Amino acid sequence: MNNPGLEHSSDSVTATENDVMIRFFCSFLMMAVMAGIALCDEPFAKLVADDSDRLTGQVTIEGRELAMQLVDRDQDGDYRGSADRLMIDLDGDGRFHPLRELYAAHRPLRLRGFDAAEHYELLLLENPWRARLIPIQGMGAVKAQLQVLRDDAVISKLEATLVSQSGIHRIIESLNEPIEIPVGSYRLEDVLVEAGDGRYWSIGFSNFDSRLAYSIEVTADQITPCELLGPLKLDAKFSGGAYLKGKLTVQPRFVSETGLTLVRCRVGQREPSDESRLTASLVDLANSEEVIDRRNSGFACGSLCPVAFEAHQAIDPQMNVALRFDIGPLGGVIRHVAPVRLPGYERMGNADDLLELTKRTKDE
Repeated sequence: MNNPGLEHSSDSVTATENDVMIRFFCSFLMMAVMAGIALCDEPFAKLVADDSDRLTGQVTIEGRELAMQLVDRDQDGDYRGSADRLMIDLDGDGRFHPLRELYAAHRPLRLRGFDAAEHYELLLLENPWRARLIPIQGMGAVKAQLQVLRDDAVISKLEATLVSQSGIHRIIESLNEPIEIPVGSYRLEDVLVEAGDGRYWSIGFSNFDSRLAYSIEVTADQITPCELLGPLKLDAKFSGGAYLKGKLTVQPRFVSETGLTLVRCRVGQREPSDESRLTASLVDLANSEEVIDRRNSGFACGSLCPVAFEAHQAIDPQMNVALRFDIGPLGGVIRHVAPVRLPGYERMGNADDLLELTKRTKDE
């Protein structure tokens, strides 16, 4: 005859064993995940400012914590300039050897005794200061291009910043010579061009779109062409909320094919000091292209500031807005004309019809 108590005891033992196995498996899985994170995503190391020109701390390389020091030799606060130096105590003797353990801080490092990567790149963050060495598998090169540069223009200064998905920054300063760069996917963050065409120009573009793709693929031992701007486009967005009051707000935009927005354009005879301004006109096509209002826009807002037109009558959605901007050595005068048209517009006979159209558009 079966013993019910024995059967119950056997079931309890089995359940306990199952619980133990589940907990062991979860612990093992967590350990594996943490080990994987440690191997492929080593943490940032905190640095301390010991002096006005030195940062000290520890950096992790392939699981080893080593003392490091960054020296801002030109004292410009950058720590990553061509004059700055990185020191790593590779042998752990508590000292920085002036030859074997000294590196230029602005370019990839070849470290003795580490085999996981060909080079390492220093990634430095501020507030608070933190550092990390990123392993790099191979080096390539990038050669900059500037298709919109006019034939009569002479560049006096060029700075274009490339940023990789892993946080590596590289600055391009020439159109003629390729620069060595770690392999990976990059995007442009900003472009500054100073050039002359009889006048002196300083023109700057920046990335305002955090979703801009990392579309510049740098491969090992290859030279990758990099177009800095591409064709330039001038356009605008309209706000018709005050059509009946004779007011129209226009937000002009000047963008490059590479996804950058114009944020600065200065021009002068001897130096780039006077701001190059956008000219905007509100034109009545139904009345012999009469200019109803004309305004200017500058860069006090970061990019081009909004333009507020005013008319003596309700804004007719058949009017046009004409934009004009002179960008000198990067393409000369660029124009854009767009109709002021509400969605679903059909010409109507009086203000009541226009009011109904405006209300319907707002509801949609």
